[in-house]
Amino acid sequence: MSVKVGGVLLLLVGVLAGRGAMAEPMLPVLRYDPPVNFYRSAIQPPDDYAFNEAAAWLPVYPFRPVTVDIQQLFQRTLLREWIDPRFREGALAAPPTIGRDSVPGAQAVLIARFGENVGGPPKPRLRVVLIAGGAAAIVDLSAQTAASWERAWPAMSATLASLRVDSVAVPPSVAGGPGAAGQVVAGLYLGTVTDYRPNLQRPVGQGDAVRVLQYYLFSADGRVYRGFDLSRIPGGDVSRFDYEAAQREDPDNAGRYAAQGDELRIRMGRQLEEAITTAMPKGNRLVINNVGYIRQ
Repeated sequence: MSVKVGGVLLLLVGVLAGRGAMAEPMLPVLRYDPPVNFYRSAIQPPDDYAFNEAAAWLPVYPFRPVTVDIQQLFQRTLLREWIDPRFREGALAAPPTIGRDSVPGAQAVLIARFGENVGGPPKPRLRVVLIAGGAAAIVDLSAQTAASWERAWPAMSATLASLRVDSVAVPPSVAGGPGAAGQVVAGLYLGTVTDYRPNLQRPVGQGDAVRVLQYYLFSADGRVYRGFDLSRIPGGDVSRFDYEAAQREDPDNAGRYAAQGDELRIRMGRQLEEAITTAMPKGNRLVINNVGYIRQ
């Protein structure tokens, strides 16, 4: 099997592009063509794709800064600790085969082929790590069986072949916080998004698109948390929510926000790499990524 290594993933890195006499901060953007006949969950990160015809998955993880030798770390751990618990592998059936490839705009691309020990025939997996500007992103492919892999592979390989790295200007900073607008934004906003759930009563690889509750919780001083489990809010009292604990325990869904005129700027993630820009709330309604959220 040969691999040639698009949805948008963002990460702030120290790449500079000159414009006149000034240098403007830029960030790399991993673009790709989504896999055909895969369902994309609205819950992210990662960008989570599930094959419609068999049990196969293709999650795409955002770039994040790295301060260690990422190539050595990949050799040791396959970056398993970066993988969402839903997709994280257990014991390996055999040592992985690690190679290299290239993607336009990436400085290096590492590929690991391995099988996961699931108590029967190994579960096939392929992990692609893209390195650019002191940061790394992951495209992680897996299937429940070799037969499922073969059925999904044409679509997955087409997505891998479409990968390319561009650069865009860094989104506006949220360093200034919301100021007085924090009193306008602060609160708990509820909305519903679509998620894909496997249906164990149907043939392998089939599931249902279900509507699930999602919320954004904003503090008046510029902190924000995105979640699904309202029990995380003690007694439903948003004033008791522990943003510091959320940042430690679930950093991908914690962040900061700022207000600039009619614009609300939200940055989420360990290094505030996920950028969201939307309009300020109108009344009790806030729209994020085309989903309407109502303040409670």
